[in-house]
Amino acid sequence: MESVYYKNLGSDKRYYDAALRCLSSKGSRFPVAGDKMASEIMTHVTNDHPELFASTPEFRIISNAFKKEVEPKYIYSLYDMNKIGSDIEKIAKELIDELINPFQSEYDKVRVLHDYLKCNLEYDMPMANNRNLNDKNNVEAHSVVGAFLKHRCVCEGFAKAMKYLCDRIGVECWVVAGIGNSSVSSGPHAWNIVRINGYYHHVDVTWDNQYSDDAVMPNYGYFNLSDDEISRDHTWDRRNYPACPTSPYNYFRVNNALLDSKGQFESFLYNSFQNEEEIIMFRVVRGSMLEQQINGCLEETVIKASERCKYISVPTFRYGSVPEQLTYFVRPDYSYK
Repeated sequence: MESVYYKNLGSDKRYYDAALRCLSSKGSRFPVAGDKMASEIMTHVTNDHPELFASTPEFRIISNAFKKEVEPKYIYSLYDMNKIGSDIEKIAKELIDELINPFQSEYDKVRVLHDYLKCNLEYDMPMANNRNLNDKNNVEAHSVVGAFLKHRCVCEGFAKAMKYLCDRIGVECWVVAGIGNSSVSSGPHAWNIVRINGYYHHVDVTWDNQYSDDAVMPNYGYFNLSDDEISRDHTWDRRNYPACPTSPYNYFRVNNALLDSKGQFESFLYNSFQNEEEIIMFRVVRGSMLEQQINGCLEETVIKASERCKYISVPTFRYGSVPEQLTYFVRPDYSYK
């Protein structure tokens, strides 16, 4: 699969191809047309090919009157690079054998991979604050090495792990390099765009991980969003990535959990309580009356819905939200009347 960035290069594709050959074999240099292209190509080649984890973000540019070349820096020998690559490939195969089967839809495959990474990786805060781009631990935290071998990484590691797994099950997926700006993070950020049944969606596993109360609790605040939905706290160069104009496979849309009124909210909770759902998740429709009311009416609506139940009561409960995406969870403690 060709990335949008690669397609947009036109006749300059040869520089991308040269970089890919160089980084794949731990080569010493590859040609570029200019300094800006050098930075872009290093970013896009390693994002498009997460199996290329040996180079650091820093590199040298060597120029003379006739040509300009990039000299990458590496943190592994060729032997170690190949050995680590084999170890990661084995781990990925075992995960896919465990999590993926031929009967799953593309939506279910993406959701299962999202849930695994969200619940089993830890965000590496020390490395997120590490400004030494040549530090081996820092480089690994930004790659599939941190994700699969250490289970600790930063956003780039989450996003590259998602792409690595999707590539191996035939689901189109891209790593997006952009900016995040919310209560959990502000600054350079990485996430994914995935293609489900022909529709592109944004998936930010990192922020679903960071917004969760605990590791095992599911969170879908940033799962399968449109450009408009995610652009409230993400920015990126849209010329380099597939457009996501709609989000038909958004988790809350698929599960009929988009709510726009107090009455609908109470009925939704009542039905969830009747089924004794352990964790109840929903999203409030932006611009609806419920958006204005939700923070003031959530607790009383839980109580009203519980009172309607004939056999079940909810004497205590916890709740939380992803405010930027208007998604909420309610975790009830059930008892019997």
